[in-house]
Amino acid sequence: MSTALPASFTDLPLLRGRNPLARRIETRHGFPILPGRFPVVGHLPAMAVDELGLLREGQRRFGSLFFWAPGVDAWQLIYASNEAFSLFKSKAVDSSYLTERGVGHIFGQTLMAHDGASHRRLRTAMNGPFSPKGLDAAEVGAIVAASVERKVRSWLGRRDVQLLRETRELALEVMFKITGVEDDELPEWRHYYEDLMLVVFSLPDVPGSPRRRGLRARAWLDERIRRILAGVRARGDAKGLLPALLEARDENGEPLSEQDLVGNLRLLLLAGHETSASVMAWCVAHLAKSPAVWRALREEASSAPDLPRSPADLRRFPFAEAVFREALRLHPPVPHDARRAVADFELEGRAVPAGTHVGIPLLLLSRDPERYPDPDSYRPERWLGRREALSPLEIAQFGGGAHFCLGYHLAWMEIVQFLVALGRTLPASGPRLQDGFPASRYLPVLRPAGGTRVRFDG
Repeated sequence: MSTALPASFTDLPLLRGRNPLARRIETRHGFPILPGRFPVVGHLPAMAVDELGLLREGQRRFGSLFFWAPGVDAWQLIYASNEAFSLFKSKAVDSSYLTERGVGHIFGQTLMAHDGASHRRLRTAMNGPFSPKGLDAAEVGAIVAASVERKVRSWLGRRDVQLLRETRELALEVMFKITGVEDDELPEWRHYYEDLMLVVFSLPDVPGSPRRRGLRARAWLDERIRRILAGVRARGDAKGLLPALLEARDENGEPLSEQDLVGNLRLLLLAGHETSASVMAWCVAHLAKSPAVWRALREEASSAPDLPRSPADLRRFPFAEAVFREALRLHPPVPHDARRAVADFELEGRAVPAGTHVGIPLLLLSRDPERYPDPDSYRPERWLGRREALSPLEIAQFGGGAHFCLGYHLAWMEIVQFLVALGRTLPASGPRLQDGFPASRYLPVLRPAGGTRVRFDG
């Protein structure tokens, strides 16, 4: 007997994270507030299960400017317009909110939370090691390829693979391998990174609370990162990502401080595995749903002698890159970004008060029909033969806004390597979804539902 719910039932507000009792349209600073929020948690439940639907509803009902409440005592003015991306370059807003409250414990010491001269100082020093040339010099491609090949081979013949868990393990292993974490420590690091995410929610700091667990996790991670850096210094390692970061200098010839190194490495390890894992999982789901795409990927991958091992090698796999870019477009791991107004300013002729958090909905912009015809369809071919460079939007989907994610080139290489390994290793039947195409889950990053299962048994 089927337990599936009828479509009319699944459309009920509570099942979409909406409060059915909050229907009245309210305003804040003269802008409409999306209905359906709950006391205390606001729109977080709806954002977790249907952020795209929530954004589209707001755009349809209220146009390009409306408020939502992403959490405890939090408000954000969504700018649902193609002009929203220009906010990343506006001097009327900044990233300073990332140094405060719960998020400050994750972002406060990092590139993400700095603007202007302090951002340039950090970025100048860190750009080199994470550039294609820097990744080549550190021989990162070979390290990543070995982990990718081993993981994909372990799936061969398996009838039940929990997709997101496996891609998270792979992406976490990749990040740890290139920073010198030993294999037997992986479970412990994974545990503390999961606890670290608890500090994002501004909950009371009392014994046994999620916040206390998150703060304890941060202290553990920071101590371990310091220990790894000390080991690299003591050994005098010549090659690798960490030696390159220790040798990096800003525009004044100064090295990164210990605080800068620890904070940015903690964030890179966290963001680097969560975001890459989600995109890899979405790629597998789309390949399972699209046999023609799978066949084209397999043909390209099988015709090559080996996996790409450098950013330059990726040019030999244009279709694998197209599979990656289309999954990234439809499912950007960072579905929206935000800035805070440092002074009163105007948007579309309307006053936005100082202190207002303004949201840039990357997820919505990535599905703009003017940019991408048939925007909700998965069409990797739209990227083939393209002559123009990637737009700022298309390199912002891992986070970082106009600056784009520091680990962007690493993620690009890792995911294309992963796709080539799938095409070279799996049987002609390819991956098969066990229970249909997965639902989206949007927090802490946009990812397929955790229970998504795939078969690789041919």
